[in-house]
Amino acid sequence: MDFVSPIFDIVPRLWGFGAKHVAHVKHLGRRLEELRTATDDLSDHRDDVRERVKMAVRSQQEMVTKRVERWLMKVLVIEPQVIALLHEGNLQVERKCLGCCPRNLQTAYKIGKKVLKKTAEVKELLKNGDFATVTKRLPALSSPPTTPHRPQMVAQFPMENTVGLDSKVEDVWEKIEDRNVGIIGLYGIGGVGKTTLLKKINNEFSIRDHVFDSVIWVTQSKATKVEEFQDIVRRKLEISDDIWQKCSNENNRACGISRLLSGTRFVLLLDDVRKGFFKSQLTSLGIPLPNKGNGCKIIFTTRSEELCGYLGAQRRIKVECLPPEQALSLFSMTVGEDILNSNPEIPKLAEIVTARCSGLPLALLTVGSVMASRKSYHDWICAVEMLQSYPSEFSGMGDLVFPPIKFSYDSLTSPIARKCFLYCSIFPENCTISVDELIDLWIGEGLLDGKSPRRQGEFIIRTLKLSCLLEGDESMEFVWMHEMIRDMALWLARDKEKNKNKVLVARSGRLTDQEFSKWADSSWVSLWGSSDKEIIHYPPTCPNLSTLLIRDTLVNAFPGGFFEFMTGLTALDLSGNQGLVELPPEIGRLRILQYLNLSLTSITTLPTGLSNLRNLRCLLLDYTMHLKEIPPKEVMSCLSLLQVYSKMNGVMEYFDEAKVSVDDELAFLKVLEGFSCMNKICITIFCHPSVEKIFSSYTKRSCIRKLKLIDCTGLTSLCAVHALPNLGKLEIFRCCSLREIRKPGWGEFHNLRQVHVGVCPLLPNLNCLAYARNLEILTILDCQSMKQVISEEEIVGDEQDTSEEEIGGDGVFPKLKTLSLTCLPSLETICRLPKSFSSPIEIEVSRCPCLRQLPFDDESVDFLKKIRGEFEWWAALYWYSYSVKEACSFKFKPTSAPSGKAKEMTASTSKKKTAKASKS
Repeated sequence: MDFVSPIFDIVPRLWGFGAKHVAHVKHLGRRLEELRTATDDLSDHRDDVRERVKMAVRSQQEMVTKRVERWLMKVLVIEPQVIALLHEGNLQVERKCLGCCPRNLQTAYKIGKKVLKKTAEVKELLKNGDFATVTKRLPALSSPPTTPHRPQMVAQFPMENTVGLDSKVEDVWEKIEDRNVGIIGLYGIGGVGKTTLLKKINNEFSIRDHVFDSVIWVTQSKATKVEEFQDIVRRKLEISDDIWQKCSNENNRACGISRLLSGTRFVLLLDDVRKGFFKSQLTSLGIPLPNKGNGCKIIFTTRSEELCGYLGAQRRIKVECLPPEQALSLFSMTVGEDILNSNPEIPKLAEIVTARCSGLPLALLTVGSVMASRKSYHDWICAVEMLQSYPSEFSGMGDLVFPPIKFSYDSLTSPIARKCFLYCSIFPENCTISVDELIDLWIGEGLLDGKSPRRQGEFIIRTLKLSCLLEGDESMEFVWMHEMIRDMALWLARDKEKNKNKVLVARSGRLTDQEFSKWADSSWVSLWGSSDKEIIHYPPTCPNLSTLLIRDTLVNAFPGGFFEFMTGLTALDLSGNQGLVELPPEIGRLRILQYLNLSLTSITTLPTGLSNLRNLRCLLLDYTMHLKEIPPKEVMSCLSLLQVYSKMNGVMEYFDEAKVSVDDELAFLKVLEGFSCMNKICITIFCHPSVEKIFSSYTKRSCIRKLKLIDCTGLTSLCAVHALPNLGKLEIFRCCSLREIRKPGWGEFHNLRQVHVGVCPLLPNLNCLAYARNLEILTILDCQSMKQVISEEEIVGDEQDTSEEEIGGDGVFPKLKTLSLTCLPSLETICRLPKSFSSPIEIEVSRCPCLRQLPFDDESVDFLKKIRGEFEWWAALYWYSYSVKEACSFKFKPTSAPSGKAKEMTASTSKKKTAKASKS
């Protein structure tokens, strides 16, 4: 009878629902139509009000009233809400299944209720929009300007399809009204809508209250000469031709402009500012710089964030690509309903095309305009295929979309930076690229020629990010390319499609013979995630091939002679091919190979032929769990030009002490120490003497970027007197004798971003991390004796002259993003300072029964993004205040269901809180 009970449970709910709420469901279609009609009436009335405002302000004696401005803003806010609600309601009506499903009934009821409420709001707005007057007389100036010239009315730009810009306008207007902000920079990639945003801001000066006397628009890229720039400004200021011609030179004209502007509050809108334009040039042109005294504003657009610094922007606002919903809305508006409704399959294809444009407004408008006349289903299929394969051949892409993006590429002054940018195109679309990996590839390809190639690579990445050609977070750990920028990079790398096979990038699927034949003309080839175990059935002839990436495939072997005719290969990446157990012997014939990545493969030995690779710069062997030994003399000692060596092992791998002996490990480290060009070492150490050797090596300490210590028996103290200044990641596992990690000198852990500590039963704390000011990820697992992560008493009482303010002024962990604490039975506190964190953080706690308080107070609790843990642990926590508990509760995600005891504890706490509130 168990299967019957759910049915009987539904019946009373349906009965109650039908009796009380059926009207909202039954009349949903009619009410949607009523809302649509009311909204159309509101839109028509809004247009009438705007026209009245426009006509009235033309005389420059009138300004829009605050009441009208507030009404227009409410209409602006409610319109997208109505559109979304109508869409949601129509979908529900179309389903035609309201009669039997309780879930659909409930959804329809909720939508019907919203529709009724929204209709009332729209009608109320329409009623309140009956204005006798829409403007008021401008107040007389208390101190009239010394010049007889009055500012012209603000020239209105025609606007359409401004989807997604309203919120940005509000952001900018907030800065305009801020007296502490004089110069505002709007930056973003070409085609993202910066000029459209600036035009919309320009138009706002006609409908909003403001204190400015004149608004001046100059497109800087078109007014590159001084006289052109000054002529645009003087016409706006209505300086007559006769007076202007009497100014004999640029300085006189600059003085005349400055004299007129100095007594006014002006807004200068500079569009499309390009490289070479500095703040100092504004004064030489006659433009007074904004300050609190004059209250003037300069707002400019540029493709480069770096130029925001050149022009002294006090606020920088990035203009982003549109999110998927708004992108689809803009594309649909451009294509038109007639086309979208001409075939039931076209809306689905429109979504694919929209996604391919990756939210770039210029691409959406260009492609949308082309497809606005295409009703054929086959035309849309063809468009999808073309955009996915060779987007530059799609009408308008090469002529309209790529040129604005290419300008950022052309502005790169360094030829090396240009080559490095194009090299990023070998990664597939929507790929997150490891910065470390990218720089290693650049080194392997021979693109970096500086004395310190890694720093040079990091500088180039920052340059590309400032130019909006690469995107990434502040950690400099990963970067990615916008889809349209990647398309443009491929277009350039393929010589503007004159050589389509020069760069080949394939993701998933089988490699056909036809595709394989294209390799003969290629310079860069990358193949990702192929499902074919035997990718290639015969040796290719690739005389021009310099980079070959075959990653994350099912390949388990290469045919004999595969590398025979790749004599120009400089970079070979076979990482992620977990079925690959051996390399062809002829790999040793790749005499000019500089980069070899065998990470995450199952190779058991390195062929002795590798000793012939005398030009090798980068050797990456991370997580090669079956590779037990690397012959130090036979192979490694021959690679004298090696700059990068990485072999990180997994924690769970089993290592036989006989195979990882102290002597072998020390011998290998001795070979590494002999490499004079080395600048990056990522290594796993298993023996205590090897740790001492690394920390005592002055030459190698600065090369260590990642260090993992596993099973280092006898290691009791990790003395950071021998600091590793460039260490970015530290992992310590199963070091059962380790009792302390002593701190380095001040600032010695500047580059440390990740720390993972596990199964160190005698380790009491990690006080040294108070000096790792850039730490972002901290994981602690199964440390039985750890009572505090950071003991602030020991920090403040340190022998150096440090204080609590110096260590914790901006939080003990100022940049920590992720904290994971697992199986720490003695842990009582993370840190007793309630302001331990000063940036958004996610915390996960598991099996830490003694941890009874979190380091948050009323000021610092906003930094908590999310916290996960057992319900019982959460219910037993103590809090600095009820407000802190309330704030944290919204962000808590339980990892276990509450037990009866936990429910009782929660209820008890709630009763105490209620009783306390009643007394107060």
